[in-house]
Amino acid sequence: MSKYLIALLVFIALLAGALLFVGDNAALIITSSAQDGLLAFPPIEMTFQAVILFGTALMVGTIALWSILLWIWRLPRRLKSGVGMRKRNRAIDAMEEALIAGAEGDIDRARKASARVRDLAGSTDLGHIISATAAEACGDSDAAVEHYSAMLDSPKTRPTAQRGLAQAKLATGDLPGAVEAAREAFDQNVQARWAFDTLFKALVADYRWTEARDVLEKGRAAKHITGDVFSRRRAVLLSAEADYWMDHGQHDKSLELAQSALKDAPDFAPAAAIAAYELTATGGQKKAASLLERAWKSAPHPAIAIAYLDLYPGESVDTQGSRLKRFIASDPEHREAELLMIDHHLRAKRPVDALSLLSPLLSEDEPTARLCLLAAQAERDLDNEADARLWTERAATAPHELDWSDLDPEGPGFAYEPQDWRRLVFSYGDTGALVHPRAERQESVRRPTPEPNTEPLRLVAPEIDADPDLAQRFDDLLDGEDEPSKD
Repeated sequence: MSKYLIALLVFIALLAGALLFVGDNAALIITSSAQDGLLAFPPIEMTFQAVILFGTALMVGTIALWSILLWIWRLPRRLKSGVGMRKRNRAIDAMEEALIAGAEGDIDRARKASARVRDLAGSTDLGHIISATAAEACGDSDAAVEHYSAMLDSPKTRPTAQRGLAQAKLATGDLPGAVEAAREAFDQNVQARWAFDTLFKALVADYRWTEARDVLEKGRAAKHITGDVFSRRRAVLLSAEADYWMDHGQHDKSLELAQSALKDAPDFAPAAAIAAYELTATGGQKKAASLLERAWKSAPHPAIAIAYLDLYPGESVDTQGSRLKRFIASDPEHREAELLMIDHHLRAKRPVDALSLLSPLLSEDEPTARLCLLAAQAERDLDNEADARLWTERAATAPHELDWSDLDPEGPGFAYEPQDWRRLVFSYGDTGALVHPRAERQESVRRPTPEPNTEPLRLVAPEIDADPDLAQRFDDLLDGEDEPSKD
């Protein structure tokens, strides 16, 4: 506003200067050479000051008239624009109310506000988007699916509708519907990351291992997933499929898939266990032993050791000891390697050698149930029944080693159900961590060096009466302050 005022003042100053410059002496005389008619008029005489003032008034009047006419011309449009702006603001307020109501879980208010959006905005697509978003926020999946389905007819909103439908159906457990919606979107645009993620999750959730593996490889080609995550996920999918065919008697196919899984992830113990089982079943003990040795070197796991020991049943203790030393030669100081040798010494009835290896492990802040049972077995072999009983009682409430829980009392490792493989795809695939469903289901745990007629240890044991001196006796045993009892 100030710039216009300044311009006006400058103009007035220039006008005043012009009037002063020309003075009131000089005059302008206008005459006509016509003798008669309209163009015949007497001479007109005007001072230059009058001419300047008249010209200025004419110019100002022209500008004013033009502005009035232009304002009148634009008036209907402005009136319409003002009405539209008010309507637009009301539509924005309705959108805000719909989303807030959805976040608060007020389904009725969200529906009413969404209906007002559709009426005020004049856009069916926008109305469906707001309605679907509000319905999702309220947890009304049926309404969300309804609105997303209505958006499929518009090319502009079809990708959004496909994504919304796929995710809504996945969330409600409609796996075939989620697969259909996500697959269509992924086929149309392989670069759509959401379509890859949703399709892969839906296929895994539906135990469709082979299809999930195909989508995983397409995702790698599109650079949605790379590196170790791709390899580990693929290893789990191959192993899950191998487990399926093993249960259905297709052992050649199972072995092929398990070996392929180990190429992707040499440290994936479940794949090694399946491959070793299939090789052993067909007399391929040497190949199985080599495979298990490689798997142990990559990632020592008790199930690998148990599978290795089962390859040559009936061997003498000395032969088995030599074989175990070669087996753990890659890292003999690994905790699992030491536990394997402790277990071997106990089977060989060498409890003193077992305790010499076990003592450093028992000095841990809180020995595990597995260690306690090994200590109990060693004390029992030394005829120290009182100390053996103490260690057995302590095992009932000691923490458990999750890797050891992967073996059931009958001996097989990794008795995974389909839902366990499904979790492994993301647990091991994304972080390299195994799941331990037997521990989670509180199933029986295999005892180290089991004796005849012994009951399997339960992860959740019944409460026992506490001996007031029990804690001190445990501490004395761990610290080595008392000699073992000879009772």
